[in-house]
Amino acid sequence: MPNDNILNEDIRIFKNLADGPVVEVSDIALTYPALEMKSIPGKAALANTISIHLHEFVRDQGIDTHYASRAGKQEQAVYETEQLPFDLVVRNLAAGDLVSDFGLEPNYRFPEPLLEFFVRPDRLGKKPTRVSVGHLTAFDLIAPEEINVINDIALRLNDLLTGVFFGIGVQLVDMRMEFGARFDEEDGDPIIMLVSELSPDVMTLQDIRSGKALDSSLAFHGESTGLEGYKEIARRFKLDSAAAALRRQVN
Repeated sequence: MPNDNILNEDIRIFKNLADGPVVEVSDIALTYPALEMKSIPGKAALANTISIHLHEFVRDQGIDTHYASRAGKQEQAVYETEQLPFDLVVRNLAAGDLVSDFGLEPNYRFPEPLLEFFVRPDRLGKKPTRVSVGHLTAFDLIAPEEINVINDIALRLNDLLTGVFFGIGVQLVDMRMEFGARFDEEDGDPIIMLVSELSPDVMTLQDIRSGKALDSSLAFHGESTGLEGYKEIARRFKLDSAAAALRRQVN
């Protein structure tokens, strides 16, 4: 299980239970790559419900992910994987650190989605390091052919989710992804798959008309508790509430 990702220790908790591995989503929000943390009470259930909704959608479109089924109000049953030691950020518009690091205008739209890789820190308080594909292969963090698989998955996911969010009047600005390998058979080839959440926890989202943020960044800008964005995304997806979604899963 991907317990070696220290960024997961507060955001997501991985548990090995008798029936298999489970991910518990927490109320902690994290800025990336600055790694500021804040608690958003009530976020976990909403983030979990949104993530499950999107995981089930992309799975139906043929995308492999570690998600197996809902396991509770804040939990998901997942497949056991070996997590790769880096994150991929796909960017449709310039925002956050990309604006400050490269002097771009906020919301500058890239001609094609921009893919960036970040090697995770080995301790809290240290920021992820932006690296090239050359770094990843030179340091034996991944094989060149696996990079192509990951890039294809990331671009396909971005295309699917950009369309889904556009359908509810939301711009997917960028999204952070984690990947892992699942070994179905002892001597079989590994299946590269998405092993991260699909919720405002790992996305920058804006209302298309107003430009208002609809993600956890609201909590860090002092505008609100940060929960409003999660509620609005759930409402637009007609998920109603985490409790209602859980009742539908159980019944």
